[in-house]
Amino acid sequence: MTERLRRAGQVSWSVVGIVALLAVLALVVWTVRVIIPPLVLAATIVFLLNPVVTRLQRHHIPRAAGAGITYLAVVGFVVLAGVLVVPLAGAQARDLSREWPQIQANAERWADARAEESKGRFWEFDRKELGAALSNSELSVRQQVDRAFRLGVAVFNVVLIVVLAPIIAFYLLVDLPHVRRVSESLIPAGAKDEVMHVASRLNHAIGGFFRGQLMIAAIVGVLCSVGLAAIGLKFWFLVGMIAGFFNIIPLIGPWVGGLPGVAIALTTGSPLQALGVILVMVTVQQIDNHFITPQVMHRVVQLHPAAVILALVAGGHLGGFLGLLFAVPLTAVLKIVLCHLWRVHILGEPFTDTPAENDDKRGRGPGLVQRVVEDDLRDEEEETPAPASAR
Repeated sequence: MTERLRRAGQVSWSVVGIVALLAVLALVVWTVRVIIPPLVLAATIVFLLNPVVTRLQRHHIPRAAGAGITYLAVVGFVVLAGVLVVPLAGAQARDLSREWPQIQANAERWADARAEESKGRFWEFDRKELGAALSNSELSVRQQVDRAFRLGVAVFNVVLIVVLAPIIAFYLLVDLPHVRRVSESLIPAGAKDEVMHVASRLNHAIGGFFRGQLMIAAIVGVLCSVGLAAIGLKFWFLVGMIAGFFNIIPLIGPWVGGLPGVAIALTTGSPLQALGVILVMVTVQQIDNHFITPQVMHRVVQLHPAAVILALVAGGHLGGFLGLLFAVPLTAVLKIVLCHLWRVHILGEPFTDTPAENDDKRGRGPGLVQRVVEDDLRDEEEETPAPASAR
């Protein structure tokens, strides 16, 4: 008991020091926050492409050439997808633009009908008054110019991020083994094995999350598009792609993506078709929740659905869309670090066994996504020198 109390005291002071260090780091990062978006996007690209570059290196292809080949393959895939998808998406976008006045008129009639039904009730409203309250017609010319200027600056920043992030990611992909060796050399010899163990688990969780979410988003987009086309919804492809894109945000995204489908069904179809849209979205969501996402969330990220929801609420409140996107991997990182500190430094357990290894001991093999991620980690470990204690 005395030994555990001593360990708890050491860990407590260590946590205090880590929190203070993180506070100082957060202050520095906030000061230079303009560089954060391109770095975050570059890091995401590195997590996605590094396994491919590493495997090419194992086949005696230099990392610079491997990174170039991977970039060309990605660009080729995007161009091919554009050739196959853009004509259909463009045709539906033109149809939507042509039919927009009629859709808007139908929406106004539907809103007027709901306003008529609301008279005499506590939710009574008038569409015209509501529209006037939400409009910006009272803004001065100066305010409108300022808003246009801010919008232009935001668009420029987005373009800059999109251009800079792949360049930064390319250099990181080429120099990643050197960066890893330098980082490892800064770790004290006595803690090197433990730090590398935690780092491999963090790489496992973050890389698996981003790769898995892209795969899931593509699958959900295809399933939603097929289902919406089957019920005859107009602009089914655009709505399905919106649903797939927002599925990058776990649990919340698919429901947000389904709103345009319901709106289009109510304005161009019928309430029965809107019900069909809801059934399609719910069905796809259930397939995703029970057969696809568990391979990522449970096996790779290892977060309970309730923890995912709370993380998304906090991330959305603090960081908007980017907060929603990165809330789950950041929560997974926090869980891995805190659980490791508690298990190893408070309970005194060895850190050699990972949850995946414990599953193997219980007779449960790893899932598909986990096996792929573990293969990637094994490939990366083969190219780095063994720790001093291992030698």
